[in-house]
Formats: sequence, C-alpha cells, structure tokens
Amino acid sequence: MDTNIKVILFDLGRVLMHIDFENFPNGLGLKINEERMQFDHAKIQKSVRMYETGNISTNEFLDSLYEIFQHKYSRNKILEAYNGIIVADNFEIIPFVEEAARRYRIAVLSNTCPCHWEKVLRVSSLIKIFPEVFTSFHLGAMKPESIVYEKVCASLNVQPHEVLFIDDLKENVEGAISAGMKGIIFSSALQLQNDFKNQTW
Repeated sequence: MDTNIKVILFDLGRVLMHIDFENFPNGLGLKINEERMQFDHAKIQKSVRMYETGNISTNEFLDSLYEIFQHKYSRNKILEAYNGIIVADNFEIIPFVEEAARRYRIAVLSNTCPCHWEKVLRVSSLIKIFPEVFTSFHLGAMKPESIVYEKVCASLNVQPHEVLFIDDLKENVEGAISAGMKGIIFSSALQLQNDFKNQTW
C-alpha cells in the first residue's frame, strides 16, 4: 500500500450505505414503466441535481416534484417516498472502515441532498465514525466535477496524491484520479479489501 496516503475518502451510497432508487417510484405506487413514463423524468432529474447542488431548498424541491407529478401526491408523500432511497448501513464494510480509521484520516464525499443527509444521520451508526464529511449540497457541485475534489483537498489540507477515493461509480473514481487522487472502484467489501492490499499505484 502506498505509504504517502494520508486520507481515505469514502462515497456514501452503495459503499457505506445501501440505497435503492426503486424505492422512490415504488413508494408512490409507480411500480411499472407504463405508470412511471407519464411523468417527465428529465424534469425530475433536473430538480434532483438542483437540490443536490444546494441551489434549491427542500421545500422548493418538493414543490417542483409536486408540479411534475401533477398534484397526484402530497408533498409529505413525495418526501417519504424520496427518503425511502436511503436504506441502511452496509455492515460488511465496517471492519475495513474501522481499520482504515486506525491508520489514516477518513472522510466521506457524497452526492446527496439535505433530506437524504438528515435521514442518514438518523439511521446510520457507521456515519458517526467519520470526523469529516463533504456533501454536494454544501460544496455546491457534484462528483465527478474537478472542483469537488479540489475543495475537499483544500479543506483537508492535503495534496490530491495523498488521498485514496473509494466510490462505486467508475466516472466518479476517474474524476478523482484526473484530479490527482488515487482511486478504487467499489463493488464489495471483499473486493475493496483485496484491491487495497494489492494496489501499488
């Protein structure tokens, strides 16, 4: 393992926590494609991005979805369904995180929104291990934009090559590597452990 690594930076969804995007439409009773296709997916994604970059508030986000869903669901129902995406801690990764915390600084970097982050803080024990957390809605930008990695390194007061970033999405890891970080694409706790041991960079 590269002894120059000072920080191990973890993604949240599908790494530290289980998430399920299907829980959102399913929570609204939209279980088949024909039901879902009646609503403008592009507009939903635009609102999500605005929310996850801190450009709109939770109330503004819910108002936008209330309009997109043609007033079929209450704002509370939309919020409940949207929060259903956050499921539970990924218990399999806990031993790796605990070992990493003994040897390195550890931090979280997540593309997420205020309501999801509030739920994470309510339901996750694992997140409490991390002394430093970076969220897209606070940073005002999302992975894999280079500014995200630059802001994280500046805040941590480290050089990019001193950071190992772990994320389940290839494009986010490639973005980190382009910014000068090391990176591992996550698929399972066992794979992560093996890649961590075997990487030479």
